[in-house]
Amino acid sequence: MKHFCKLQAYNRHERLEGKNMFQKMLMVFCIWMAMDIPILTGQAADIASRLAKIQLTDSLGNLQSLQSYAGKIVVYVFWSFKCPISLVYASRLDQLLSKCQNRDVVILGIESGANETPSAIKANLENLKIRIPMLLDSDGILAQALGATHTPSVFIFDRDWVLRYRGALDNSRKVGDKGRIAYADDALDAILAGRSVLIPETKAFGCSIRLPGNRE
Repeated sequence: MKHFCKLQAYNRHERLEGKNMFQKMLMVFCIWMAMDIPILTGQAADIASRLAKIQLTDSLGNLQSLQSYAGKIVVYVFWSFKCPISLVYASRLDQLLSKCQNRDVVILGIESGANETPSAIKANLENLKIRIPMLLDSDGILAQALGATHTPSVFIFDRDWVLRYRGALDNSRKVGDKGRIAYADDALDAILAGRSVLIPETKAFGCSIRLPGNRE
């Protein structure tokens, strides 16, 4: 009888532990959903086919085909010189470029929307000493293809045109904030090392991208 009671108590304990684990998993899922972060799905082929058709003009007036970057790791950084949050990230964007030099990584700035002229963008690049090429996505074609909604936000593709990371460059809205998590840097390190990206998606923050027809 003593052994039977111990067994019953053990079984109750196991059921309780299982219930607690389920509750914990459910709580994590609810928190994830509440953050409104879309879960990455297997749409890599569809995204790649759309990117291959897109051509954008850079700040110097040269036409750039996104297909020309196939086979390379590509980082698209949606940007706006009229967004104060983007401007806070100017130095960090330059640091990311320095880190990626000679590592077969292409970093492209994307100006979506028709808020700024090519001449203003060129002048801002020079004034802020931002060295990355800036492509003009005036019609919002690339922003719509990738689902970009805010500046700054980052989309990183591997050499097979598989989207490996999307979201914020890091979790720090101010320079010098403690507890900085360098999402984009960590994702790039993982891709270059042939590892899975530990955090493949985060919620971007900053200024909303105003696409043509969007009056918000």
